[in-house]
Amino acid sequence: MRLKSSLAIIALAMNLFAQEPQDDELQKALQNFLLMMEKSTQTLKELSENEQNAIPEEKDSWQLFYKDVKNSAQVKKRNDLLIKTQINYKFLTQKDIPSSTILVTVKDGVVELFGKLYSKKSALKAIDIALHTAGVKEVVSYLIIKTPAKVLL
Repeated sequence: MRLKSSLAIIALAMNLFAQEPQDDELQKALQNFLLMMEKSTQTLKELSENEQNAIPEEKDSWQLFYKDVKNSAQVKKRNDLLIKTQINYKFLTQKDIPSSTILVTVKDGVVELFGKLYSKKSALKAIDIALHTAGVKEVVSYLIIKTPAKVLL
């Protein structure tokens, strides 16, 4: 609605501009008014657009490392909180596993690992550490392996 009214105002200004005004100041004022109305109309058009041009560029910078490993050895039942604490402590002692980026959940001896690591080797090591903790029946990994961006100097 506003766009139509602004177009009507522009048409009126153009009609006034087409007629020869007596005063140069009036001529300049009409030119400035016409310029201002054209800019405001263009701004209204830009604001009313809800789509943009886009060229998708896909990057394979991360991948989900899903792995479900069951322990085939005889497992004694243990407290889930104790298992979680031991796994977190083992992660803290490892240099190549950033323990702050891994969330460990344990329920009935089933360990789930969530988080982000920077290599498949670290993910496999985290799974191995969790599997070799006493009381663990199964380890399910939902780890994301994110390759760090290359920085060119």
